[in-house]
Amino acid sequence: MKELKVKKLTDNKRGFTHMAIDVSEAKTVIYLHGLSKDSLDQWYESKGEFTKKTALNYFYAGQYKVVFAQGMTKSNVKDWI
Repeated sequence: MKELKVKKLTDNKRGFTHMAIDVSEAKTVIYLHGLSKDSLDQWYESKGEFTKKTALNYFYAGQYKVVFAQGMTKSNVKDWI
């Protein structure tokens, strides 16, 4: 079972409001939540996995943009905020 650690992001131009990582595993994708222009929920995750240590560093710094380097996809993991 996933144990997601969730962080509220500062306002940004991309519309992402929260990021999350699974701290129960040695490796994790990074999850992102955003709002569309119509204020509808959108759920994404990175295509690649990060070690827990690296993911935690990005998480605490709020560096959600690292997800773009590996690409991202719509996520089936939803409703975590």
